Amino acid sequence: MVADDSYTAADERAQAESLAGALEVPLAEAAELLADDREGYVPPTALAPAAADLAEGSLLTRGTIDAYIGAVIELWRLQVAHGNANTENPRGAAVRGFLEQRGRQPGKHDRASFKDRGTDGIQAGYSPDEWLRVQDLLLSGAAYMPQNLRTRVDLLFGHYYLLRGENRRKMELADLSLLDYPSSEGPTPCGCLVTLLRDGKLNKMAKKEFMGALRHKDPLFCTQGALAQLFFWRWHVAGEPSPSFRRRQDWYRIKVLVGRDREQELSYPTQLQETWRIFGAAGLMASKKTHLPHKVDAQDAETHGTSLAQISQADRWNQSVLCQAYLTHLPRQFMRIVAGFSASPGDYFLARTANEPPYVLQKQLWPWIEEWEPLFEARARRQCWAEGGLDDDDVAADGFLKLMRRLRIVLLQDLAVLQPRHPSLPFFAYASFNGPEWDEFAVAVRSDAIGATEPLSLLVQRALPELSGVLESTREAVLQNSQRLAIRLEARLEGIQGGFDALLQSKVPITFTGHFGPGPAVSLAPSIAPTLNFNTAPAPAPALAPEPLAPDMPVVTALAKVFTVRDVWKEWEEGIAGQPAVRVLEEMWGSRWRPENRVRVQFCRRKVIWDELLARTASGKNEEEAVAELELLRAGRSLNWLVDELKQRRRRGQGRDQGRFGARAMAIGGAGLG
Repeated sequence: MVADDSYTAADERAQAESLAGALEVPLAEAAELLADDREGYVPPTALAPAAADLAEGSLLTRGTIDAYIGAVIELWRLQVAHGNANTENPRGAAVRGFLEQRGRQPGKHDRASFKDRGTDGIQAGYSPDEWLRVQDLLLSGAAYMPQNLRTRVDLLFGHYYLLRGENRRKMELADLSLLDYPSSEGPTPCGCLVTLLRDGKLNKMAKKEFMGALRHKDPLFCTQGALAQLFFWRWHVAGEPSPSFRRRQDWYRIKVLVGRDREQELSYPTQLQETWRIFGAAGLMASKKTHLPHKVDAQDAETHGTSLAQISQADRWNQSVLCQAYLTHLPRQFMRIVAGFSASPGDYFLARTANEPPYVLQKQLWPWIEEWEPLFEARARRQCWAEGGLDDDDVAADGFLKLMRRLRIVLLQDLAVLQPRHPSLPFFAYASFNGPEWDEFAVAVRSDAIGATEPLSLLVQRALPELSGVLESTREAVLQNSQRLAIRLEARLEGIQGGFDALLQSKVPITFTGHFGPGPAVSLAPSIAPTLNFNTAPAPAPALAPEPLAPDMPVVTALAKVFTVRDVWKEWEEGIAGQPAVRVLEEMWGSRWRPENRVRVQFCRRKVIWDELLARTASGKNEEEAVAELELLRAGRSLNWLVDELKQRRRRGQGRDQGRFGARAMAIGGAGLG
C-alpha cells in the first residue's frame, strides 16, 4: 500500500509511537512493522535514527532508496530550471550500476543472516481452520469489543474481494451497490455485493473498477452478513445518525470503515493494530498483516481450480478496454469458488434462505429505508423536493437503498443460524431479535439449515456429468462390440465368397468352338460360320460322402495369433505356437485338417498374404525382401487392413487383364469374320 500524501513526518512519528504503545513493542520495532506491512512506505526523517538501530548491517529497502534518488532528481530539475550550467542527469551509469548491485544484495543478505525463508513463501498465510478461528474470535468478542465487527468486515473484504488495506480504508457507502444475477446461477436467488474502486496502488488514473462477492455458503464467512451486522451496530446501537440522501454531499463522504467520525477513514495504524491483535489471538504468524487476506484468498482460489485469468481479473491486474467501457469486471467463476460453490453455474443454493423473514421483522431494521424510497420514486416521475421528490438524480443512493433492503433479509437469516453458536452477540439484546415472530422464524431457518436437502433439480444437474460419462463409456463399448461383430461377419462373408469363387473357378467349364487361325480367304456360308459357345451350365456332380479322418491327422480349431507379416510367413513355413507348418498340413492333408468354419475363415484371410509372398519369391526375390515389402506396405496398420488392400489390388489387376482379353478377343473375332 502507498502511504497517504497528506501524512506529515509528525503524523508518521505519531502513528509509530501510537502503534508501539498499543502493541507494547519498542518504537524501532513499530517503525519496522509499518515499513514491512505498508508496501512502498518510507519512514520520516524523524524516525531515521530509530530505524537505523533496528539491526546492525540491515539493508535499506528499495522504497527508501527510490525516495532518496527521487529527491536528488527533483533537486537537479530545480537547478536546471533556474539555469544552472550543470545539466548532466545525476541518474547516470553509476546510479544504475548501484541499483543493479543493490538488486542482487537482498538474496545474499537474507542467506547470510539466516532470514526465515517461510516469511514470504507459500506457507505464509493461514489455513481454513485458522480462518474459521479468526471469525469465531471476532464474533465471540464483539459483545465487549464492538470494533471486532469493523475488523471482521475489513478482513472479509480483504479476503474475498482481494482488496488492499488502502482500498478498504477509503471505501465509502456510495461505492456499494447490489447486482442480481439470473436464475441460471442456481435455485437460490443470487445477489452480488459490488464495490466501486477508483483509487489504489494499481489505479493511479482513477479508472472505474469493480469487485464483488456472493453470499457465502457459511454465514461465518459471508461478507454481506458481516456488513449488515456492522451497519446494524452503527445505526441502531452506536447511535450514528442515519444517512441523508437529499443531497449527494450529505452522504458521499461517509466511510464503510469509520475512524473518529463517520467521514474520517480508519487510520492505518489502527487497522494494523486490530489485525495484529486478532491474528495474535488466533496464533497466526506472518510478516504481512493487513495484506495477508488478499494473498491467501488468491492462493485458495488457485487451489480450488480457478483459472489464472479469473484471478487476474479479480485482482484488477488485466483490465481490457471492453471491460472498462461496458462490462462489470466481475469474475463470476472466481466469486462462485470463494463463496464455497463449484465453478460452473447452476450450483448456487443456500439452505438458510428457504424462509424469508416476515415483514414485521424487516421493517424494524433501518426504518428510514421506507422514508426515502417514496422520494426516489417521485424523482423518477420528475418531481422536485417541493412536490415530495428529490431535486437531483442520485443513482448511487437509489442503489444503496436497494442494497440495504436486501441486507435486512441477509442479517435476519444469518443471525438465525449464528445464534446457537454465538449467543453472546450484542444484537440479540434488542427488540428486533426478541419476541415470538423472531423465535418462530429463527427455529424455521435453523431447521432448514440443519436438515436441508438440496433440490432435486440441482442433484440431477450435478449428476449429469457422471451420467454423461457412464453413457459415453457404454456407447463406446457398444460401438466396439459392433465393430468387432462387423469384422467377424465380414471375415465370414469373405470366406464364403472365397469358397464360391474357388467352386466356380474349378467346376464351370468354358468351351470355345470355332476357327481362329489363318487360312485361305474363302467365302463361308452363314451356316458354317465360326461360333463361340460359352456353356455355363455346370455338370451335375455326384454327391460325395464326407471323408473319414485319418487317425494320425492333426485337427486345428484355430490358428495362432499373429501381428506381423514375418509371423504370418513363419506360420506358413515353420509353424508357431506349437502348431506344425501350414504348408506341411496343406501338402499332407489338404483341407481336412481345418474342418471348422472359424479356422477356415482365418486360413482364407491369411492365404491372401501367403499367396502374395509366394508370388514375390517366385519372381526372384528372397523371403526377407518379400516380407519387408509387405511390412512397408502395411506401414504399422493391422494385418486385416493388409489383406483388404491386397484383395483390392488383385481385383484391380484382374479387371485390367479382363479388359485386355476382351479387346484381344474382339480383334480376333473381327479378323476371323472379315
